[in-house]
Amino acid sequence: MNYESDVAIVGAGPAGSTAAYVLAKLGLNVIIIDKSSFPRDKLCGGLLSSKSVRLLEKIFDETEESLNKKIINFSSNMFQVMFREKTLAKYYSKTPTYFVERTVYDNFLLDKAISSGATFIQDETVKKVDLDSNFLFTSKGNKIISKYIVGADGANSIVRKEFENNGIICKDIWRNNLGITLEISIDKKKLPIEKNIIYLYFGYIKNGYAWIFPNMDKSIIGIGGLLKDINNDSINDMFIDFLISLGFDKKTIDSIIKKIRGHPIPFGNYIEKPIYKKTILVGDAAGFVNSITGEGIYYAHKSAEIAANAILKDYTDEGKLGENYIGNLNLLLLPELYNSKKSRNLYFKIFNNYYLAKIASFYMFKNTKYY
Repeated sequence: MNYESDVAIVGAGPAGSTAAYVLAKLGLNVIIIDKSSFPRDKLCGGLLSSKSVRLLEKIFDETEESLNKKIINFSSNMFQVMFREKTLAKYYSKTPTYFVERTVYDNFLLDKAISSGATFIQDETVKKVDLDSNFLFTSKGNKIISKYIVGADGANSIVRKEFENNGIICKDIWRNNLGITLEISIDKKKLPIEKNIIYLYFGYIKNGYAWIFPNMDKSIIGIGGLLKDINNDSINDMFIDFLISLGFDKKTIDSIIKKIRGHPIPFGNYIEKPIYKKTILVGDAAGFVNSITGEGIYYAHKSAEIAANAILKDYTDEGKLGENYIGNLNLLLLPELYNSKKSRNLYFKIFNNYYLAKIASFYMFKNTKYY
């Protein structure tokens, strides 16, 4: 079967659904295709920064109040920065940090895209992308023909791999700055420390950190860092070491280990020109993740908004797709990613040394309110 559209979007996560919503709302024929059936589980800490919430309000015509009712399940203003078991800083932020369940969050965004007129094809994998003819070939033998393609299919993007196969980008550069994350979720009642604080832990992993993010009924515990500095065996050991330091008993740790899941994250390998002809990469597929914090949701939404606006302009005034997309990335998004990558090594060198971290924390948090 053949499908025809103005825009074919691969991936129905935050980036894909954002682009679909913006484009379909303004009348373009949009198809989103995803390998999963929705709602689907998604491994993620689910942290939403305040700038992410402001962007959601702007793009999707929501308010903080409506988002709290629909998708935000918890928020906290309390942070504790640690070097292993030692406290570096405890502070209260005037601006809350929000948390979402990605199953609920992604389904909410997808429903927004569908309600704006986008067509959704689920449980179907894109197997081949023809970047010159704008054809997609799927696992069920279907063909999608479109004027534009948006690759929003995450760190393992099949669309980005076609860029690599065609020599448009270098896969070695991508792999050299790829990160890995391990996470588990537990009943918040079982957490042997204060339940509603956002914890950041240093001293366990080079060029990375561990964390505890509170949700309404559970806590997300994770560790992540630059893949080239570690291997799968050692990061598991680091994670277990971290869990032991939190005070979990052996029985609980043994049960937790069985639930550990991992996934790759872009961690400084963003692509400066993620476009070829009429195909655009957004979100994790383009490596748009902060190289220090690992925050990706904001950059997924922002890059998708930029891509959608570039497509809309090109649709009526063809010939400036790349100029508009790259120009606005350079103006609105890439400087943040550049600065985080530039300072990453120094940042983690400081915070993985207790004495340097103690000095840095004193100056960074001396004007904050302690709880």
